[in-house]
Amino acid sequence: MTATAPGRVAHRLLPALIAVPFAVAVVVDVVRVIRRPPAIDRPLLEISAVHFDPADPVFDMRPRPAGVDEPWERPGFSLSSGWGQVTREGQWTAAAEATLRLDLGHGGQRALLVEARADRRARVPVLLAASMNGIDCGRSELGRRLGVCRYALPEGAATPGPNQLELRLVDARTGEEARGRTALVRRFAAAGDGPASFDELVTPPPLTIDRERGTVLIQRAGRFVAPFSTPRSGSVLSGRLRFRNPGDEAWCRVIVARRYAASDRFDVVSERTLRAARSHTVKIRQELRDREEPVALIVDVSPAAAAGGVLLEKLRVEVGPKR
Repeated sequence: MTATAPGRVAHRLLPALIAVPFAVAVVVDVVRVIRRPPAIDRPLLEISAVHFDPADPVFDMRPRPAGVDEPWERPGFSLSSGWGQVTREGQWTAAAEATLRLDLGHGGQRALLVEARADRRARVPVLLAASMNGIDCGRSELGRRLGVCRYALPEGAATPGPNQLELRLVDARTGEEARGRTALVRRFAAAGDGPASFDELVTPPPLTIDRERGTVLIQRAGRFVAPFSTPRSGSVLSGRLRFRNPGDEAWCRVIVARRYAASDRFDVVSERTLRAARSHTVKIRQELRDREEPVALIVDVSPAAAAGGVLLEKLRVEVGPKR
């Protein structure tokens, strides 16, 4: 029996109706490609939020002045419990025990420094006890004027990633928890060297960034990270690393990473260890195959290299006409 006219029409229209969404999707993709701005060579510092993980990080608990922003991100900390009011001098505890979480890009530090003072109203001597990740680090006398309490970190106490620091006020006479006592904490640090001081850890600054010249001067040991997204397949990351005044043991490790999620979560595209004893200047050049993928330039700087300064210059993401 032959199909009726309406049936034949429906039979022919059905495939066309099914194909319409796919045709629309193709048109949308074409329009996006046409309207997308052309990829051009870009200085890396223009498209990257630079991050630096010092080997000896300092955490300042004072509020940052309004309008003052650093041109790079540093490891952070977050308050957990037992904290009270924040002032221009620092952060007050609200109880005899206060905890916080700090992020360390590097582990293995052997000294903990805490700049703090006790409240000035009480006359009874008080001690400040510290523990890292549940490991006791000892006690230090806390005066009514700002001073530095120094603690020896047992091996394995400080680990890469999140760490929990607990500060506890102890009555110097009884050895018991000093209930009702508070303390002001200005800053704290995790250092690899026991005799290190705050002045040594903050001077000179870890990074000096000159965006006009496109240079980064690294003067502290640690990990420099410049994450960005590749503008198109076949882009090339290029630049130069120069040891300014290196010692014999100075070295840097240069890593180009893909699928970058954090300073310790990525896939390695290439990795080179550069030693100043062989050459003071080394070129960086790496082709990036995937488009719009999170990648990063990572540079690990040794203490001997940081002492003389490491200069990163001419950092660019190149997009040539043949790419």
